[in-house]
Amino acid sequence: MILQFTEPQQIENLYPLTLTRPAADLRCGMLTVAEKWMHDLGVPANNTGFITREYLQHPDGRFNNIHETHQNTIALQINGSAIPNPGVIEKVKQLQPGQLLSKEGKHIAACISQPSQQNHLWAPEQYQIIECECHIDWIDRPYHIFALNGKEIVQDFARITAGRASAPLSDSNRTIGDFPIFLEEGAKVECCTLNSKEGPIYIGKNAEIMEGSLVRGPLALCEGAVLKMGSKVYSGTTLGPYSVAGGEISNVVFWGYSNKGHDGFLGNAVLGEWCNIGADTNASNLKNTYDEVKVWNYASGRFERSGQQFCGLIMGDHSKCGINTMFNTGTVVGVACNLFGAGFPRQFVPDFSWGGAQGFVTHKLDAVHKTANLVMPRRKRAYGDFEKSVMEAVFAITEPLRGEG
Repeated sequence: MILQFTEPQQIENLYPLTLTRPAADLRCGMLTVAEKWMHDLGVPANNTGFITREYLQHPDGRFNNIHETHQNTIALQINGSAIPNPGVIEKVKQLQPGQLLSKEGKHIAACISQPSQQNHLWAPEQYQIIECECHIDWIDRPYHIFALNGKEIVQDFARITAGRASAPLSDSNRTIGDFPIFLEEGAKVECCTLNSKEGPIYIGKNAEIMEGSLVRGPLALCEGAVLKMGSKVYSGTTLGPYSVAGGEISNVVFWGYSNKGHDGFLGNAVLGEWCNIGADTNASNLKNTYDEVKVWNYASGRFERSGQQFCGLIMGDHSKCGINTMFNTGTVVGVACNLFGAGFPRQFVPDFSWGGAQGFVTHKLDAVHKTANLVMPRRKRAYGDFEKSVMEAVFAITEPLRGEG
C-alpha cells in the first residue's frame, strides 16, 4: 500500500505553520499527523509521499511525492488535517478503489488503484462516497493543535510504548499518580516531581528533565529534548525533538529544535521549528475580560473567533524574540520574524518582520539566511538548498502582508 498525504482545501487556514510544511507534518501529541497514519496503517516512510505545494517538493526536500511507478499497488490519499483513531483506521482499511471516506462533507481518505501525482481527494464526483460514522478530530486552525494535544499525547503514548518496557527511573525522583511514566534509552531524570494523575509522561531517547523540575502529565519530551532546572510544566505539553524549555509552561507544543530556555510564562501555544524565546518573555493566554479570544486568519485576512477562552502565542518557523518580550492574548507571529523592544507587538506580526511595538521593517532574506546558517548547525542540521528555497518562496507569498513603519 502507498500513502499520499494531501492538503486540506484551504491550507491558508493553517498559516503560518503550514507555510513551511504540509498539513500532515503538523505535530500534535508526540507524532506528526503523517506519522500517526503511517503507524496505524503499517506503511513505511519509503511508501509515503506528499501531494503539496510545488515549492515544498524540492529534489532535496522532506515532502516529496511518490514518483516511481507502482503498478497494481493500491494507494490511499489522506487528508493531512485528519487525525486518525482506531474506528477511522478500520473504515479506511475497508476502502476499495473508487471509494472515498467522508465525515459530514469533509473528506478523510480516497482509495485509488495506484499512486497519482494529482490530488483525488477533492474530486468527489468520481467516487462512491462512504459516510464515516466514527468521531474524528481535525486540525483546521493552528490553535486546534494545543487544544487536542493532551488527548493526542495519550493516544501516541499507547502507539509508541505498547509491548515495550521503560528504562529505569532514578530513585531520586518523586512520582505521583497511576498513569505510566516511560523512559527511552539514554533519558535522564534526577530530583524531579513527576505527577501522572491526569495522564502519562514520556521521556524520549537522550531527553533530559533537569533537577528541581515539576511536571504533570500528559507530557511528552521527544528525542533529545531538555527541560531546564526548576521548570514548571503543566499538562498537555510537548517538547519536540531537540527543543529546550524552562520557566513556566502550560499546554504548549514545541515543534522541534526550538528554545525557551529561561523564566517566563507561555501557555496554550504552538511554536514552529527553530524558534527562540528570549529570557523573561511572557505571553498572555487569557483576556482580562475572560472573553473568547480572536485570532488572525490568513485565509480571510482578519481576526476570527477561535472558540477558545485560553489562547496564547502562535509562532511560525525561524522566528525569535528578545528578552522581556510581552505578547498579548492570541498573538500570531509569522515565519522568520525578529521581535524586540518594550511594549506589546500587535496581535498579528506579518512574516519576515523586524522590530516591535514601535513598528516594523522587512527582515531581509539575506539576514534570514545568515542567521539560519548559524543556528541550524548547532543542532547538527544543515541549512541547505531546500530550506533556502522554502524561505524564498514564503517571502514572496507573504509580501502583500508586510508594510513598513
